[in-house]
Amino acid sequence: MKVKHFPKVPLRTLTRALTAACAIVPIAAHASTYQPAGIDLGATTFNDAFGSTEPGFTSIQLLQYENNTKFYTNTGDSNHLFSDAHVDAFVYLPQLAYTTPFHLFGGSLGFTALLPVVNLNAGDSASSFVPLTGNEGTNLGDITFGPYLQFAPIISGGRPVFVQRFEFDVIAPTGAYDPNKLVNPSSGFWSLNPYWSMTFLPTRQTEVSVRLHYLYNMSNTNPGANNADGFEGPVSEFKAGQAVWANFAASYKVLPNLDVGINGFYFRQITDDTVNGITQPDSRTTNLSLGPGAMWAIDRNNMVFANIYMPVVERNTYSGFHMNLRWIHQF
Repeated sequence: MKVKHFPKVPLRTLTRALTAACAIVPIAAHASTYQPAGIDLGATTFNDAFGSTEPGFTSIQLLQYENNTKFYTNTGDSNHLFSDAHVDAFVYLPQLAYTTPFHLFGGSLGFTALLPVVNLNAGDSASSFVPLTGNEGTNLGDITFGPYLQFAPIISGGRPVFVQRFEFDVIAPTGAYDPNKLVNPSSGFWSLNPYWSMTFLPTRQTEVSVRLHYLYNMSNTNPGANNADGFEGPVSEFKAGQAVWANFAASYKVLPNLDVGINGFYFRQITDDTVNGITQPDSRTTNLSLGPGAMWAIDRNNMVFANIYMPVVERNTYSGFHMNLRWIHQF
């Protein structure tokens, strides 16, 4: 592989904002410039922990639009190295889950897999410090797969009051990846992403849902242009830092089949990135986004969700308008 060499310029700030699209979401707006494609930031919201405990298939179809026009430094200031830069993405994310007849630790064992189809468009003006090159057009992203344990709701007073699910996902770098481009549908490395989801229903009309994630990233041994990060010599290995985050939502039932509420996610990188095994200071990402949402229960087997997100707090990342439309169908 031919490795690009960069001059002594403040590339940390530059590449960190540019390669935000390296993590352009298959499943949600990505918090970090170097975090993998496929992580769920805001794609799951109301009544999140509910799921079938009976054997059978469930289909989840997600459509997403992102318009990212703001790039942020480690201090949360606008990155002035860019001029009219943007990263736009249309994402179609089909997911299939199968609940088996087997039980483990009191929960129903199941397996799930999802594969995003991503259409990217990235660009900037001629006055930008570095051209915003991208692996544009429509390509496949990284596949995510793993087992889950779905628990039955706890019933009190004749109604469900609490339900939970555990899942352990693996993100495989199977998507389109060009190490000489700053924008890619794939991250180029493997990741482990376990989570715990819970929904609490304090009254018949209200619910609060939280999904807590942990993310561990493997090394990218073909980082190319994406992760030079100021190194003068060849970069042979890059590793994104570990992260934790939460999707959260609260809703009120305004009609028997319609819930409205607020949704958000808070992403926090908890360890620094490394390049060639060397820790990179000031490389941690923070992203807090909030917005309105709604859930329409068409019938007992079909639900539609609509969610909007706008950035609130951003560090070492990009952001903008983000909208989800999701349909869940239980066979």
